[in-house]
Amino acid sequence: MAEWPRGVSAKVWMAVIGGSAVVAMGGVTVAFDDGVPVDSSPVAAPILPGPMTQGDTVTTTIPPTTLATAKAVVTHKAQPYKG
Repeated sequence: MAEWPRGVSAKVWMAVIGGSAVVAMGGVTVAFDDGVPVDSSPVAAPILPGPMTQGDTVTTTIPPTTLATAKAVVTHKAQPYKG
C-alpha cells in the first residue's frame, strides 16, 4: 500500500473531525429540541379580530407642470486641462 504524504493525512483527519462535530451538533439539536410551542399560531401574520373592512377614500393631486424654483446657474467653473 502506498504511503500518503504527511500533509494529506492531516487534511483527512481534520475533515473527519469536522464532520464528526457537525453530526454531534445535529444530535444535540435533536435531543434538546422542544418542537414548536403549543401557543404559537400556524400563520406568520397576526390575526386581526373582525371582518375585513374598506378604508377611507384617498384622493390624489396632480403636481404642477412648471418647477417652483428657477433654473440652476453655474457660478464657478474649473480651469480647463492644459495637458
